Amino acid sequence: MSVDPEAPREIGNDAVFVIPIGPTCKLDFVADTIDSIRYYAPMARIIIVDDSRSGLGIELGERYPLTSLEARAHGLSGELYLNLSDGFKEALTQPFRILVRLDTDALIAGSDFEAKAIERFNTDRHLGSLGSFRVGYNCSGIRSTKSAKRRILRYVATHIWMEPRVASMLTGLILRAHKQGYRLGESIMGGAAVYRYEAVALLNETGLLGRVELAGTGLQEDHIFGLCLASLGYHLGEFGNRFDNLPMGVKHVGLPAAPRELMERGKSIIHSTKSFGMMDERAIRCQFRAARR
Repeated sequence: MSVDPEAPREIGNDAVFVIPIGPTCKLDFVADTIDSIRYYAPMARIIIVDDSRSGLGIELGERYPLTSLEARAHGLSGELYLNLSDGFKEALTQPFRILVRLDTDALIAGSDFEAKAIERFNTDRHLGSLGSFRVGYNCSGIRSTKSAKRRILRYVATHIWMEPRVASMLTGLILRAHKQGYRLGESIMGGAAVYRYEAVALLNETGLLGRVELAGTGLQEDHIFGLCLASLGYHLGEFGNRFDNLPMGVKHVGLPAAPRELMERGKSIIHSTKSFGMMDERAIRCQFRAARR
């Protein structure tokens, strides 16, 4: 499948992207992810949070018009939540309508994601984040919440006497989220997620971005954000599977389908590029890159 480079494309001037970069990231692959954003959303703002520990952010900043933040949390429990919080706060320094959080093994393969996200958010003002939520790409079932649920409950139980203030704060979040229909441990899969502006702004205003106590729970960052959003009255929503016209073609490990299928089905937010069948990341990215020429 090919794309006519002269064909009109929707302009992504309402989106901001936040991308965390870890120590194992490869420069060429991160650059390819950024190239995909700049092709399909040329007006979007890009923020990288550099935890590469090798100056990767500086090098990318010399290549591209982007904002590079040096990660402040290294090797700590909850470090990704803390580092992403800094990226979210930086995003709030300029207006936007949607925030797209991408891992470096994700990419953009179309321009419809922004309009469709804004439409969903406009339709439901209580919708805070979109992504792979309760079902996967093949609608094979509900994503498991058991591990995160056990971790949250164990943390509260063990800290109720040691750190009662922290345990009380977390319990309050859980109870408020529960009233909104939140199932303990639920989240949007972290590799690719879309947030509405108002939700990010409220996370910041209520002090739920970069909170050390939340980082210390040992929860994955997507579970922390899911819990916090629900405690503020927001709920989470699906944003694509193989049977609909929504943008996401994502899976936790590896591509959910062949690159050609994802493009033919109009999937424009892709994760994970690391593998599919006998294809490695370089071969996968090559197919998506060919569609941009």
